[in-house]
Amino acid sequence: MGFSVVSVATLMLLGTSLPFAAAAPTAQCCQLLIESLPNDVFMEGVTTYSTENTNFWSATEILDPNCVFLPDTPEKVAQAVGIFVQNDCPFSIKGGGHSAIPGAANINNGVSMHMEKLKRIDISPDGESAIVGSGNLMSDIYTGLGPANLTAMVGRYAKVGLGVAVGAGFSYLVNKNGLAVDNVLNFEVVLANATIANANATNNPDLFKALKGGNNNFGVVTSFKLQTEKTDGSIYGGIMYYPESSLDQVHDIVYDYHVRQAVEDPLTHVMPSFGYNGTTNESTSFNLVMYNKGLNELPPVLQGWTDIPYYKNTLHNRQYADLSIELNDGFPDQLVQEQRVFTVYADNQLYKDMWAAFQAWCSNYQHIPGFYGLHVNMPITPRAVQEGIARGGNSLGLEGSGNRTLGTIYFGVTFNSMDDADEVLPAHDEFVKSMEALAESRGLLHRYIMVTYSGYDQKVIESYGPENVQKLFDVQAAYDPDKVFQRLVPGGQKLPSQ
Repeated sequence: MGFSVVSVATLMLLGTSLPFAAAAPTAQCCQLLIESLPNDVFMEGVTTYSTENTNFWSATEILDPNCVFLPDTPEKVAQAVGIFVQNDCPFSIKGGGHSAIPGAANINNGVSMHMEKLKRIDISPDGESAIVGSGNLMSDIYTGLGPANLTAMVGRYAKVGLGVAVGAGFSYLVNKNGLAVDNVLNFEVVLANATIANANATNNPDLFKALKGGNNNFGVVTSFKLQTEKTDGSIYGGIMYYPESSLDQVHDIVYDYHVRQAVEDPLTHVMPSFGYNGTTNESTSFNLVMYNKGLNELPPVLQGWTDIPYYKNTLHNRQYADLSIELNDGFPDQLVQEQRVFTVYADNQLYKDMWAAFQAWCSNYQHIPGFYGLHVNMPITPRAVQEGIARGGNSLGLEGSGNRTLGTIYFGVTFNSMDDADEVLPAHDEFVKSMEALAESRGLLHRYIMVTYSGYDQKVIESYGPENVQKLFDVQAAYDPDKVFQRLVPGGQKLPSQ
């Protein structure tokens, strides 16, 4: 059954729910889309389909959609959503495609909608905000804002997309301004009734708060109005590389960063990372260490990072865009990736014990081609939590953590072939659960699970707490009563069953 442009436009004006037709076969959904938007739909067998369907960070995201849809305006997104809803067509939404969760940004037997042509970057006249299209990657945003001596509180890696801004999101300025979701001033979003709405502090404020952590559960975000931050025109930083013999000292300074450096000076930013290389059976630590000012050396608060014996560093005065590219260069696309995450209260001994356990666990997989284990430990300081509250709140449920720094504990595995997934991935899941149990046994486990680093079966939304989950259900009832974004967008972290 077709769905005319006129009827979509009429319904958009009325703001009503769309009528349902009998579900169309998924291949027919692509044909219906072609009838309305012939220049934006690509079927299997053409180069664009092949290119788009492999343009993902993780091989777990390369699936088998019936077609790829590349809208270049919010209106086309709304038109497509109308067709999908009218004909019960399953679809996925891809921003940067940097999730490892199968189906989070792609789909089997459905329409894979890629936002990459929505690339606007419009800086406000006063320089205090910028509207960025949802197809921008982090390198696009840093490159677009840099010449105006501005930056935004978004992700750190060049090829990451704006899913961070509906998930949580660590930025270079998280210690000063809070998470990425806390620095969104407006979401332009296509709702389930194919209308284009704005959600901000005064218009649709309940939806605004829900989108700050609510992932893809309420609509298709087509642009974000981001708070900007004035810069010196450059920053100072790079990556510090440490040999295995220095790792105990590195753990000590990681803990100091969590509870002192990041707290005392919110312009600091460090991303502590530990890696195990199965090919060489070696462990190293490589840490982004930077300061959000145009200095020519690290300030005293960060000098301890250079006092520990290291074998390489890339510290220098540079641009945010350049730093984001360097970070991304160590993480190639299309390998098998899995991420899992949980949250603890900062504790030095726990941090050391978890790394020792992970290193020992990883050593069992030296025989897996390309095996690499990555552990990252990122703080959420009390100030970062308070900034979220001061900026209108979010859905994450971090408010009760008091004056204690939280540690976001990431464990990831990488290897070459999906043929080894059955051996590695269930064991990785069990390992991470054992580390959660260890933290809980010491009274250090926090309930929060960050969506942007989560595994496919981790209960992310539930971790926000029952009060926040109920608020999300209320927003769903108000804006998506037919549960379009649960039924037709199956991938990613979804609201729990009621």
